[in-house]
Amino acid sequence: MEQIPLYQHIVNALTAKIESGELQAGDQLPTEAEISKEYNVSRITSKRALTELENAKLIYRIQGKGSFVSADTTPQPSVNKASKEILLILPFAHNPGLGDYEKGINEYLATTDYTLNIQSNTIVGQRKLLESALQSANSGLIFYPVSSISDLGILYQYHLAKYPLVTMDKSIEGIPFLSVVSDNFGGGYQACQHLIENNHKKIAFISSLKVENSSSIRERYFGYLKALYDYNLIDYSVSDLTDRYLTHNNDREYYIQFVQSVMTQGITGIVAENDLIAIEIIQVAKELGLSVPDDFSVVGFDNIDLANFVEPKLTTISQNFEQMGYEAARNLIALIENPHKYPREDAVVPVQLIERQTVKKL
Repeated sequence: MEQIPLYQHIVNALTAKIESGELQAGDQLPTEAEISKEYNVSRITSKRALTELENAKLIYRIQGKGSFVSADTTPQPSVNKASKEILLILPFAHNPGLGDYEKGINEYLATTDYTLNIQSNTIVGQRKLLESALQSANSGLIFYPVSSISDLGILYQYHLAKYPLVTMDKSIEGIPFLSVVSDNFGGGYQACQHLIENNHKKIAFISSLKVENSSSIRERYFGYLKALYDYNLIDYSVSDLTDRYLTHNNDREYYIQFVQSVMTQGITGIVAENDLIAIEIIQVAKELGLSVPDDFSVVGFDNIDLANFVEPKLTTISQNFEQMGYEAARNLIALIENPHKYPREDAVVPVQLIERQTVKKL
């Protein structure tokens, strides 16, 4: 027998009572707390069940009084705008070069009858958006998490409720959501290998976050380490700077100290977590009277639009954001339409090295 979401069990049970006449027009339904106790589920699950019944026009709610059986108890078709809408939660309102996520998602959704709703956590906050989305009538969620370890409690509620969710860019620690990511390991390896092939021996990795907190950064770092291992080189990352400076919200001081440490240690190559950090390092180097790539070389990650306009133009690893969005939408719709048959395999999108002007051959 196929397993169905917990909230759907409640929906089915209450619908049967309404259709059989056990619950008649105007009758008050149990409260969220009472449903939670009767069915041994969370308040979020009971609220989701009542929301589904309300969307189907089987019940109506009066604030402060409760939920009641509608006069017209003929179930409405479940296929409506609310139930055919996909929510995308992003950690940024606008990030140059990353808008292709939306383009890829909409390209796939155009082949279906689903539509896209986009929300950014820059104002409301990730947790509040997640709490709201779980109680909404959206069919599913494409989620770009701020880190791999944030808001695990509410995300685990999604897992328990079997809510269709696909993460993008990162995976969530300890929760088996489907994810769509770039080949971060391969990208970190390619970036480091490119520096090695240009005769760099002392190569450092720099990140704005601890590698433990983000699966994508961690994979890039591991790829960098694997390249060093394969070529019998040593890791020159200045990891202690992250704790000393970024934890005090002094990013500028962090980058200054990093560049100074690079020069002190004779490091000639840098693999940056992303393009924005790589560009920041280039600007700091100029302010310190240094030159990229003459004093040291830099490889970024993302290939944002700005990477091709800074001076010197940034060598970087290109992610296919449009393809990631497309795969995320394809996987989510398949999960919604066939939740018990769809194979739970994460999608890994290939990356590409883009050679420009920030790597010097020694």
